[in-house]
Amino acid sequence: MEKLRMRDLRHVGFVSLLCLLVALQGCTDDWDIQDNTLLTIGTVKVVEGNEYYFALDEGSTMYPGDTTAIAGYDVVDGQRAFIYFQMLDEEVQGYDYNARIDHVENILTKDIYRMPPEQEDSIGDDHINVTRAWLTKGYVNLQYQFYHSKANDKTHLLNLVVNEGRTDTDDTTDYVALEFRHNAYDDRQEEPGTGLVSFKLDNIEAEAGEKKGLKIRIKTLHDGIVYRTVDFAPASGTNQEE
Repeated sequence: MEKLRMRDLRHVGFVSLLCLLVALQGCTDDWDIQDNTLLTIGTVKVVEGNEYYFALDEGSTMYPGDTTAIAGYDVVDGQRAFIYFQMLDEEVQGYDYNARIDHVENILTKDIYRMPPEQEDSIGDDHINVTRAWLTKGYVNLQYQFYHSKANDKTHLLNLVVNEGRTDTDDTTDYVALEFRHNAYDDRQEEPGTGLVSFKLDNIEAEAGEKKGLKIRIKTLHDGIVYRTVDFAPASGTNQEE
C-alpha cells in the first residue's frame, strides 16, 4: 500500500498543470480535497450493470468500496479518469485496494479516427504541442498545449487519426503512422492552455502487428511539423513513456 501512496503523490504536480484546461476538459472546484486524499490515474472497468472498478495505470486494481461522494457519477466502461480517493481498511477479494472515492475527474477519452481524404478539412490541422506521451494498457496518452481565448462559446476538437490519404509513410515502416490533429475553430490565440487526452488503441490492432510502436505527426506551436515515437511496452508489461 505504501508503494501506491508514493506513486500517486508524484502525480500531484502533473495534475495541477492539467487544471489549466479550456472548455473541452476542466478541473472542478465544487468539492473539498481532504488532507488524506490521494490521487491516481486509471480506467473505469464495468463488471456488470452498475458494478465497476478502476484498473490503475501502475498495474493494480481498486474497488470503489464507498461511492457516497460520487453518487451521481456516470459510469462508462473504458473511461480514463483521475481518481481522488482514501484507503479503506477492509479488503475486497479479487482487488488490490479498497477505497472511498472522493471525486472522479474524467479524462477526454476517444477512439482513433480513420480519416478519409475528404474529411481532412473538418478535422483541422491547427498548431498544438505534445509535452508528454506515454502508453498504458490499451491507450496512448497525450499531454498537450495550445493557445486559446477562454471564450465560453469556443471549443477545440482533438483527434488522433490514421490519415488514409497520406503518402509519405516510408519512414514509418517500423511504426504505426498517426497524426495528432487539432481544430481550433478560429479561436483567438491569447493564452496557453494544457490538457490530457487518451486514445484507445483497439481499432489499430491490425496495423500494430509486429510494429515497434507509434509514430505521431504533430503540427507544433513553434517548430513546424515534428514526429514523436512512442514504443510499445516490452513483454514485462511495464508502461512505456516518452
